Order: sequence, then structure tokens, then C-alpha cells
Amino acid sequence: MLSVDPTSRGQTTPVQYAAVIMAGCRGPSDPVARAAGISHKCLVEVVGVPMLTRVIETLESSPYVAKIVLCVEQSLENIPGIDERVAQGRLVRVDAAGSPAASALRAMDALGHNFPLLIVTADHSLLDARMLQHFCSLAPACGDVAVGLARAALVLEHYAESTRTLLKFSDGARCGCNIFALNTQAAGAAVVFWTQLEAQRKRPWRLIRMLGVTALFRYWCGRLSLAATLATLSLKLGIKAQAVDMPFAEAAIDVDKPADLELVESILRERSAS
Repeated sequence: MLSVDPTSRGQTTPVQYAAVIMAGCRGPSDPVARAAGISHKCLVEVVGVPMLTRVIETLESSPYVAKIVLCVEQSLENIPGIDERVAQGRLVRVDAAGSPAASALRAMDALGHNFPLLIVTADHSLLDARMLQHFCSLAPACGDVAVGLARAALVLEHYAESTRTLLKFSDGARCGCNIFALNTQAAGAAVVFWTQLEAQRKRPWRLIRMLGVTALFRYWCGRLSLAATLATLSLKLGIKAQAVDMPFAEAAIDVDKPADLELVESILRERSAS
């Protein structure tokens, strides 16, 4: 399998991933699901199409995706198009655990710890072929783990009204893009560590603290770069983790609240109009 962008050297066979979609219920406190009066945010319609359906169709059309695994509660029935895909062998359904990280571990077990894995979320309605091609063509060269990040300045330049959680580094703040690659068996250590980080995902300084006092001090002083953070994480876990810079502002916009839903719908309508 190739570890370079197949379009860059005339190649036709990219590295292919088993794509894991995180679609578990966040409980009654989820503002988007609550506003729509349904149990799972992934079933909320965006311009007439459920968010989950949009993500699945994007993955199905990608040459970088060989298999799709859906992590969602088994109790959720009658999801549009899911039963047909399962029956046709186009999708594997795995019962979601109590958190995204625990669900990722469960998906790894269901897949027999066969890598590489691509992890995305069901609420990323703006995920498109360009983003997948960019990320998946670069991720194999990142080592054990690749994480997609967008520069906050890029996101704010295009969508100043969007409120994103910022990871602040000395070389510029970043926004998460909810796209990750687990390239090797060793990447499993990162998923285990992820379970320890989940409760702190909205508190970047606490995430940094888990990397050590020195890293925390440098973060407070504005002297910790993204590369240094990932190098520290890699050393802590015994893996190699690198970031893939996502040059698309939309890559950082998912649907966490009703205002996000309005923004995503406006972006999709503009895409259709153009």
C-alpha cells in the first residue's frame, strides 16, 4: 500500500482505512438532540438529510475507505439506510460504549485490532472528499497516530461567528477537526490514553497538565509548540504521533449546539448554490 497521495505521483491505489464513525448518544443533555426531540444527535437532519447519512455517504465515495464501522447503541433501531448496508456487507455495526474513547476500543476489538483505522464523528456534516483525500494521503507518513487540526486563524477568518474550542500553542492556536488515523498496533496506547483525556476535552490546559509539569509551565508561558506537545505525548506513550494540518476551515466545524447546526446548514446551502 502506498503512503503518499496517489494523485501526486500518478499512483492509483491509496492506503485504505477501516473508517469508524462515532455516533453514540450523549444523553438527555445534548442540546442538538434535545432541540430536535430525538435521542441521538446523529439522526438530526441537516438540509433534509440526517447527519449520519451524510458522513456515511462521504466515506462510501472515498477511495481511502475500504470498510465502514458504525458505533451506535444497539437499542437504536430504524436508522435510515443502515439495515440495508449491514445486510449487504457494506457496513459493520458495533454497540457504542459509554464514551467515544471506550467506543473506539470496542471498535478495535470488533475489527480484531487490524489497522489502519480512520476515526470520524457522525456530527461532522461538512466532511467531504477533499478533506478525506488530504488527510488520508498524509496520515500514513505521520507514524502510529495522525490527528487532523486546523489553524484557528483560518477558521475565524472564514467563520468568525463560530465558537470553537482552541488549543493554544506558541506557533498558533489550533482547532480539532474530529478526524484521526490509527496506523499501527502501537496506536492502541493512544486510544487508552484518550479515555483519560475525555473528561478534560473542553479544558485545554488540563490536557497539557497530563503531559507533565514542565509542559504545563511552557503552555502557560505561551512557549509550547504543537510539535513539542506531540513529541512529549509520543514519548509518554511510546509511539509516534503527528498532526495533519487541515487547510479547510469547514473541517473544524461540527454540530455541538443549535447555532452550529444553523451555520452548517448555511454552508451546505451555499455549496449547493455554487
